[in-house]
Amino acid sequence: MSPIRNVVLAGVSGNLGPTILAAVSASPLFTVTVFTRPGSTPSLPAGVKSVPVNYNSIDELAQHLKGQDAVISAIPPTAAQQQTNLIHAAVAAKVSRFLPSEFGSDLDNAANRAAPVYGPKIAAQELLKALAAEGKISYTIVYNGAFLDWGLKVGFPLDPRKKVAALHDGGERLYSTTTLGAVGKAVVGVLSKPEETKDRVVRVGEAATTLKEVLALAQEIVGSDGWAVTEPDTTEEAEKALVKIKQGVLTGETIMPFIFKAIWGAENGGHFNTTDNELLGIQTLDKADIKKIIQNVVDGN
Repeated sequence: MSPIRNVVLAGVSGNLGPTILAAVSASPLFTVTVFTRPGSTPSLPAGVKSVPVNYNSIDELAQHLKGQDAVISAIPPTAAQQQTNLIHAAVAAKVSRFLPSEFGSDLDNAANRAAPVYGPKIAAQELLKALAAEGKISYTIVYNGAFLDWGLKVGFPLDPRKKVAALHDGGERLYSTTTLGAVGKAVVGVLSKPEETKDRVVRVGEAATTLKEVLALAQEIVGSDGWAVTEPDTTEEAEKALVKIKQGVLTGETIMPFIFKAIWGAENGGHFNTTDNELLGIQTLDKADIKKIIQNVVDGN
């Protein structure tokens, strides 16, 4: 297929959007346009164009997408209809590639796919697959596991500054984790290799580690005294959350147990046995690298 040159990024106000924007706009291969909501004035890198759009109008979105080769969506699942509109607009404008707002756990895993909190992401995947089967667009789904650096900053599930750690299911299970910067690099890799990444899932994982290992590395930096450590059971917590969800309670409190289970549950595929790191230019991290990331968080960087 033709090279991807003109790229639209939708969603730059969250945790991941700015990092993806930095990576894609830094590449000489792409001309980047950011879709924003009216009245939003994000700080953008030089050479990046900002276009205010109405996400509720497929026709308007399609007009702004004319001449674009790819759309990267960082729209949160809470705005699922806006992403759906964006997909249909991309088809109308004959955009060749769409990257939906995934960037997390492996939703090809049957247990994760059945979890109620992932419904909007699954619906977007199924829509794209159906449209791709009709030859109307192509897609790439990026799974990157847990966010390593962001997680340490916000206590997900370990905060080295506050000395708080949740060792889900005992903390001994391997899981895949990736920094925000590497996710941005992976997106550049996808766009740079459109044929190799067409209509498929790609998996990236900078490190395969355990929560106990991350805790031990953090304790080497801040000391082992004074930690508040818990060991939640991912299955029990998800079952409790499901009861509340069935009662109509869909909040962070009921959503997070399913995310924890997707990463650290026994049957949820939180550790990627194979990755596309080499294809996408992602290098793996060793213990010393992880320790440096922890140190940066402790230092406030």
